[in-house]
Amino acid sequence: MEREYVVVIGGLNVDIAGLSSDIYREKDSNIGEVSISVGGVGQNISQNLTKLEVPTYLISVYGDDNFGKIAKYECEKNNINLDYSECVKHSRNSIYLYVNDNNGDLVTAINDMDIIKEITPEFLGKRIDFINDAKLVVIDCNISKESVEWLAENVTAPIFVDPVSVAKVGRLDNVLSKIDTLKPNEHESQILTGVKVVDEESARKAAKVLNEKGVKNVFISLGTQGILCSRNGETAIVRPFAKKIVSTNGAGDCTMATIIWARFSYGGALPLKEIGLLTQAAACITLESSSAVSPNLSVRNVVIRAQENS
Repeated sequence: MEREYVVVIGGLNVDIAGLSSDIYREKDSNIGEVSISVGGVGQNISQNLTKLEVPTYLISVYGDDNFGKIAKYECEKNNINLDYSECVKHSRNSIYLYVNDNNGDLVTAINDMDIIKEITPEFLGKRIDFINDAKLVVIDCNISKESVEWLAENVTAPIFVDPVSVAKVGRLDNVLSKIDTLKPNEHESQILTGVKVVDEESARKAAKVLNEKGVKNVFISLGTQGILCSRNGETAIVRPFAKKIVSTNGAGDCTMATIIWARFSYGGALPLKEIGLLTQAAACITLESSSAVSPNLSVRNVVIRAQENS
């Protein structure tokens, strides 16, 4: 076992992706590319972390069907340790089906993630000693509100959280003071703070509210406007610099992984703006790929891309 490692608690999906070619027509059969790959927010973050040379354990559940076999095989291939995950008997694996248009933007998606309900406080309690020995613990809000709150009360390592979606961000209502680092987007930030985020000024206000609620480090994804970084009253905004967008899927997970990597590798030593630059460098590498996790992601490539745009 690694002396220092990160634990990620969350989803392990098989993704079925439909990517439209040059022309996309709604409610029609579109020419394009269909692919099957391993996914899920927790897994995506974990896979990005291993590409950034961070020893990573994913605590999740997977089915004993063919999709579950694919998920397990792909995690092993990508150096994601599943020793503390569990294969749930007589269950189908979590599946995420999505379609992107010719601009790489999400058109529609269906997630079939019932199996993740197996990640209960009882399930987590059996693993809590290992979880607390981690350098950092990452929570993907696909797990239930009950489990999020149990982890907030019982985890002693710094907690990093990805809210995942507007539908799931409410699972954090009672635990913000327990969170070390949070990466919401502008819509998730609004739900948590009541501040409508439409520009830099409103993003700073939302980040300030989150800091006042006890979140030490806040990184608000602002889409085409970049990322707002905030801690201890200090803020920095870094603009995106992707020149080509093939698919937006996975960019947020890559951003989260980069924030975790920066903390794991450098502690709290990096200036906010530098962390922001690294996240945008990593995100643009992902945006240039049709995969949720880019095969080109590496520490070297992230650093080079950040230096080119600093």
